[in-house]
Amino acid sequence: MPPRPKITKLHRSSQAALRLGLVIGAALSGVAIAWLLIANRLPALDRLALLRNAAAGALVIVLMLVPVYRFRKYPSHAFTCGLTAWSILTLIYAILQIPFPRLGMRMGTFHFFMLGTVLLGLASALIWVTRLVLTLWQGSAVPARKRAH
Repeated sequence: MPPRPKITKLHRSSQAALRLGLVIGAALSGVAIAWLLIANRLPALDRLALLRNAAAGALVIVLMLVPVYRFRKYPSHAFTCGLTAWSILTLIYAILQIPFPRLGMRMGTFHFFMLGTVLLGLASALIWVTRLVLTLWQGSAVPARKRAH
């Protein structure tokens, strides 16, 4: 049996990026819904608002670092995975503005989406540059061709 072409491996990896993005998007949505419900429906916990916000924010950051770590060899897949997850979270954010209309006053849906997209783009670019530097650092020096005088 002939070896599989490299394109098949990349195709499978991009499907994995989309699948993981869907899972992370669902997890992010769960965190956002729980965060919002705890903040608005449990007034007894208002004295712990700073701790609640820090914990939820840290959980969102950890979840968004999963694609960066998982696809550290393929920055475009990390971006695809993160963008899929963030798009799902943005959709849930837009839907949550119906029962919680003041939610959109702080940050609109478009600005929320752009915030995540820009941060994901920066993270993907950082992965790419880091990978490039490590590849150049670890690779053996290739001697330049001598010119014929």
